[in-house]
Amino acid sequence: MPGWGVLGAALIVVGALAGVPGLVFVGLLVLATTWLRTLWSRRGLQEVSYERHLATDRAVWGDEIGLDVTVWNRKLLPLAWLRTDDFVSEEAELRERPLAHSERPGQRVLANTWTLAWFERVTRHFHLRATRRGVYRFNAVRLQVADIFARDAASVERPYPATFVVRPRSVPVRRTAADRAPLGSRKARHSLFHDPALFAGVRPYEPGDPPRRLHWKATARLGRPVSKRFDPSREREIILALDVQTVPGPNYWLMVYDDKLLESLCVAAASLARSILGDGAACGLAAAAYAGTVQRMVYVPPGGGAGQLALIADHLGRLSRFASAPYESLLTSLAHRVAPGSTILTLSARDPAPYLPAMRRLARSGYPVRHVALGPEALGFARRVRAAGIPAEIAELNPDWKTANALVIAG
Repeated sequence: MPGWGVLGAALIVVGALAGVPGLVFVGLLVLATTWLRTLWSRRGLQEVSYERHLATDRAVWGDEIGLDVTVWNRKLLPLAWLRTDDFVSEEAELRERPLAHSERPGQRVLANTWTLAWFERVTRHFHLRATRRGVYRFNAVRLQVADIFARDAASVERPYPATFVVRPRSVPVRRTAADRAPLGSRKARHSLFHDPALFAGVRPYEPGDPPRRLHWKATARLGRPVSKRFDPSREREIILALDVQTVPGPNYWLMVYDDKLLESLCVAAASLARSILGDGAACGLAAAAYAGTVQRMVYVPPGGGAGQLALIADHLGRLSRFASAPYESLLTSLAHRVAPGSTILTLSARDPAPYLPAMRRLARSGYPVRHVALGPEALGFARRVRAAGIPAEIAELNPDWKTANALVIAG
């Protein structure tokens, strides 16, 4: 503050010329105060580091994520008062205390104040509660320092992005008919379809075996004809087509949704994917919703690897709460993305009338289509789908998606 410095110097000069020691002392105090304030303004935030560490960037609904916040004063100048404001998505929730309100829309603040000696480093431990499915973002951190007189001296904002995803919970799938497979088809000990990747050895040649099934090397070694043996394919590829729209009507673009139904659909989708993959089938996901990219539709190709369930759960966690396109458009697009013969498993909580024609077209094109209805009107919706010649089942999460211990499927 140059003005206060000039005033302090003037007081010293006037006091010295007038022989007034008190005036000189006041001038010295003004100069000292000005110098100290300048010192913290220029040096207060230098060599101050802020670190934020998330224990994981993935969580399942109901879990907690460890959060460590560290401030390090790496200089000789102590800090009597330092405030850090860490901006995060407004729906984030901290176990230790409520997050402060922010002047920025859609964000809240993790606010902390510190007193740091020279070269002191302090870490505080918090826990983020995964109370809602979605993507949560830390954006920037603002640091403010005050001088020894508790007056604001300096402020700076630093970009510090970080993201964590809360996936929907999944529960075991239970069926009222014990002799039914995951999609409602009866289990068989043998299959008409064989997966060439599931080579299981050789067996004696049987009349009618095609020439390509003969194992020529083993035949030459054993001195008798033998054929290749494969494990039967229990299921073909399954695409789980999720209907994100939860309110009736053609206006999918309206940003309105039934929160309970939407979360129930996500829990049901995660549970079905887990069950399908657990039964050894390849599973994929399709949904007409945004998932953190500019793409209007989400598509996870079918797979059966160890990370497939995590990949599907990630996309379910990132799904927007409103549809990005009509569900019938999603179903129509699958004919151009999914291999012929793959099963399309539709999951919806709405009246099937708008998308039944698309389901029938898929069925006529050689895609086995099955429907799972969810919600308070699931029984009536399933009957309408069956009346159109497409197999349908009813799914229920009782008493609700937060506390249900199983997804019950009834024919």
